[in-house]
Amino acid sequence: MTATTETLLDGIALEIVGQRIAEIVATMEVLLFHSGYSTILRESNDGSATFLDRDGNVVMSSGSPNHLVAYARAVRGVLERHPWETMRPRDSFVINDPYLGGMQHVPDLAVVTPIFWHGTPLGFCATIAHKSDVGGIVPGSSGAASREIYHEGLLIPGIKYWTADGQVDDAVAMVTRNSRTPDLVAGDIRAQIGATFMGETRLHELVAQYGFAAIVEAMERLQAISAIRIGDELERWPDGVGEGESFLDSDGVDLDRRVRIHVKVTKCGRNLTVDFSETAGQVPGPINLRPQGAESAALIALIGYLDPTISFNGGTQRAITFVNPPGKVTNAIFPAPVNNYMPTLSLVLSAVQRALLAFGPARASAPDGFGTGAMTVGYRGNHGNKRAVQYELFTPSLGASNAHDGAFGAMPVIHITPSAPIEILETEFPTRLLRCEPKCDSGGAGEHRGGLGYIREYELLDDVIYTLRAGGFRSDAWGVAGGAPGMKGQCLITSGDAEPISVPSLYTNELSVGTVLRVDTAGGSGYGDPHQRDPAFVLADVRNGYVSRQAALEKYGIQIVQGADGEPIAAERVH
Repeated sequence: MTATTETLLDGIALEIVGQRIAEIVATMEVLLFHSGYSTILRESNDGSATFLDRDGNVVMSSGSPNHLVAYARAVRGVLERHPWETMRPRDSFVINDPYLGGMQHVPDLAVVTPIFWHGTPLGFCATIAHKSDVGGIVPGSSGAASREIYHEGLLIPGIKYWTADGQVDDAVAMVTRNSRTPDLVAGDIRAQIGATFMGETRLHELVAQYGFAAIVEAMERLQAISAIRIGDELERWPDGVGEGESFLDSDGVDLDRRVRIHVKVTKCGRNLTVDFSETAGQVPGPINLRPQGAESAALIALIGYLDPTISFNGGTQRAITFVNPPGKVTNAIFPAPVNNYMPTLSLVLSAVQRALLAFGPARASAPDGFGTGAMTVGYRGNHGNKRAVQYELFTPSLGASNAHDGAFGAMPVIHITPSAPIEILETEFPTRLLRCEPKCDSGGAGEHRGGLGYIREYELLDDVIYTLRAGGFRSDAWGVAGGAPGMKGQCLITSGDAEPISVPSLYTNELSVGTVLRVDTAGGSGYGDPHQRDPAFVLADVRNGYVSRQAALEKYGIQIVQGADGEPIAAERVH
């Protein structure tokens, strides 16, 4: 829309409408989390909500930013099977196919509800939420042994699940029959549908106040503003090329071969090209990405560099060109497995951040701990317990920036998903949490310290099928501007009186009651010369148990002075 085009909304009215839409999608998200049945949704908040225009472009979203491209592809996947002229008010569709839709992996399921105004299409309200189990070869659906997408659960290509008359019984029966946790899955889908219906009601109120044409105009202008702001920020950068790379531990098949993620960023004027051509080819193990994953991670890294206040919507993509050849780890070809996408997503983000150092080093942030991932524990019910699936996210810590230490316990490419509370885990599953605490010295040293990894240790009270899907156990991160990488992660399993065994970051096995699982997440990397860190901050870290006295001396050049009671009371720089 050009500056000379007559508009229905002035700048103030457009801002008000934009804030109203933001409030609507935020309320949808809150309703989704508060109505969810599974711990992965109601406790770990692994979901999001959005409003899209008639063509499937995101207008406003709330929740996981890595769902931006997923939503657009999910809606277009539904439209391919169900054109607008076949849809009716209060129809709701479900889709989870990473190839025909936009999901990152099969357990993520989108609900897409078309919104009409007196019979005329307005757009879509949609939600995405992770499901505790949708079938597949292991409880939780995402297994280390997956070698094709069919191993990862029921593929839903975009089917009608709900109408104005209520649920479509055949669709519900098909989905629930293919889940080990049918009640939880059905309940979570109902929560998603209810959230979209609430969004529909609020949007109708907004259209009634401002008029249909004005809201359609606002939807396009809000996206255009994001595109313009990105271009304005890029114009301030020098033209040039930056490159970055990172490595996954393995693909879970060849444990001795690391997998390369490489990105080249070329900036020219108001445009930016992100090129994955030199990334490794797709692999047999389940660490591959669909392009929606690679693109979302790159966009998150870019917006973080440019200006985090830029709205993440369809306009965000317009100034960016992606070169991502089919057959790469970042653009897998059907039927490649993709369930362990999160560590790969995290490394794509970090590689793009590394490439952007060439344009604005002062805005850089050090990489997160590469331990992003999850574990699933399928309880067999052999010891008087109910059969259940515990799906738990790992939320490692961020790297430091030029102004702040890395945040503790924040998901690098999501930021909103907390670890499930201990009380909930012990109440709902046959497990006992023995430890949950930050890991001393795990944050990368720097003038600003990386966020600490943490230890979670579980005692199993039933026989289980255990699956670990993580990263950062073998591959090094890097510090920025003289900072040091954080400590790597690990998983230790102890059975009876035997010595603990260390397992790889992709792992599935049967474990017996009484087994102790210990997961250490990786720490974030540091920013700046550690010897420039304020001694008072080092002293506080020692007092809090974040940094040992030995590390304070060896890494920061700080001698900790003890009081008569042995407690640290002062810090002195010695070199």
